[in-house]
Amino acid sequence: MADIYDRAKASAARMLAPRSQGGKGLELSLIRVTTGDYDPETGTTPTTPAQYDGSGFRDTYKQSDIDGSRIKQGDVKILVSPLLLDGTDTPKPISQDKILFDGDTYTVQNVDPWDYAGLAVGFAVQARK
Repeated sequence: MADIYDRAKASAARMLAPRSQGGKGLELSLIRVTTGDYDPETGTTPTTPAQYDGSGFRDTYKQSDIDGSRIKQGDVKILVSPLLLDGTDTPKPISQDKILFDGDTYTVQNVDPWDYAGLAVGFAVQARK
């Protein structure tokens, strides 16, 4: 039997699923670029992009939340589903990840995980164009 945390995760995934699947969200892609070790022979540092296709919901910050330093005008809050479109867990977004959402590219500034007893049931991401 699923416990309350598993049910919370399933509920968040249903609500943030794309509208085409009965949810309130849209499809998005989380792009994470990892940097390898410097290669002195080629003089380059290899980078490897990874793309995670999921879903989420974009919201704006209230004017009273915008302080001009931590949260700037134009920043958005993206609520990210705990499950990717293929049903696997969404990796926790980290600062400087990119999010492709509704034709726009955002850079992750801050992440507030919805973490209940060690189980991520979603993520509130502060994102900036």
